[in-house]
Amino acid sequence: FESDPDLLFFSVHRYQGGSFYPMGTLGAPSSVGKGNGAGLTVNVGWSEGGRGDSDYLAVWERVLLPIARKFQPDLVLVSGGFDAAQDDPLGGCCVTPLGFAHLLHPLLA
Repeated sequence: FESDPDLLFFSVHRYQGGSFYPMGTLGAPSSVGKGNGAGLTVNVGWSEGGRGDSDYLAVWERVLLPIARKFQPDLVLVSGGFDAAQDDPLGGCCVTPLGFAHLLHPLLA
């Protein structure tokens, strides 16, 4: 789907220079789509764990939501990987249940 101009994809994840999932360049900030879909893949890859509500909300409000509003999608699908959740041993991030609710709320408006 990287070359599909009708699809916007964004991901916020722990990346650590490609040494954390999704490994390699796939989730790199430089991975932005191809051809007609160039610019429609947005990867925000954290350089370390420990990111919490305020970090995710800042990226959501300042980067991702403005892009989504400009794109004006007809349908929004959410895949909530919970390795960002507080106390998840894999991701090492600190997003609380309330933080996830604040991320979801603007998508419902």
